[in-house]
Amino acid sequence: MTITRHQIRPGAYYDSVTLMQLQKALAALPGVVDAGVMMATPANCELLVASDFDLTTISARPDDLLIIVKAESEPAAGNALAQVD
Repeated sequence: MTITRHQIRPGAYYDSVTLMQLQKALAALPGVVDAGVMMATPANCELLVASDFDLTTISARPDDLLIIVKAESEPAAGNALAQVD
């Protein structure tokens, strides 16, 4: 069983290279199974769903930055999100 946690940053924008680097760094953290860091556009959300992220309880707009992690435990998920800043 995995734990999924997320953060929504309304109206935040970063270039795609920065987002890909952050996603890669989060995914490499101990206990993290997968991570997604992208603008919450419909196309990007479809990619996350295709990667087995459950977005049914997430209400992000296309101009919001969505940071989502799937981890082996609650502490690992929390630690990963804490590393974002």
